[in-house]
Amino acid sequence: MGGLFKTFPDDQAAKGWFESNIWPDGRVCPRCGCGYTCVAKHPEMPYRCSGCKKYFGVKLGTIMEHSKIIYRNWAVATYLLATRPQGMSGVQPGRDLGTKQGSAWLLPHRPRESWRTLAGPDPVAGPVEVDEVYLGGREKNKHADRKGRRKKTAVVGIKDRETGIIRSVSVPEAASRNL
Repeated sequence: MGGLFKTFPDDQAAKGWFESNIWPDGRVCPRCGCGYTCVAKHPEMPYRCSGCKKYFGVKLGTIMEHSKIIYRNWAVATYLLATRPQGMSGVQPGRDLGTKQGSAWLLPHRPRESWRTLAGPDPVAGPVEVDEVYLGGREKNKHADRKGRRKKTAVVGIKDRETGIIRSVSVPEAASRNL
């Protein structure tokens, strides 16, 4: 973790890293795709497009858009999310980075959502294996005020034997017609 903070010693270094990854071939307007941009004096949106005449910043069109979270926290939280095999809770970034609860919730959830939409529902090609599991805990282990309220949720997993792709989805009922 110490090397990570050496890579991003301040917010400006993290912003430069994001810029180099978002625009590896040079700055481009995220609205119109024009490559003719110039530096502006606007504090939030430091660039101006010559094509559409609008201001933009590094966060525009990314998961960081509409957030006041600093670039360094986005970089560190994304690294932690990608490198922790067990994942990260919604409040963990708040503990690690000292952010507020609302900001801490955004840090792991927005990257997860973007990864989910990138993956998309690819069709499976070959023979598949299908299995179901019921999640939700035992009634006897539940607190008294939660008993009987929620039933277990059926989750179906599908594995494509040829490609090794695994998909899972919750279903209302694990009957053969649904599977």
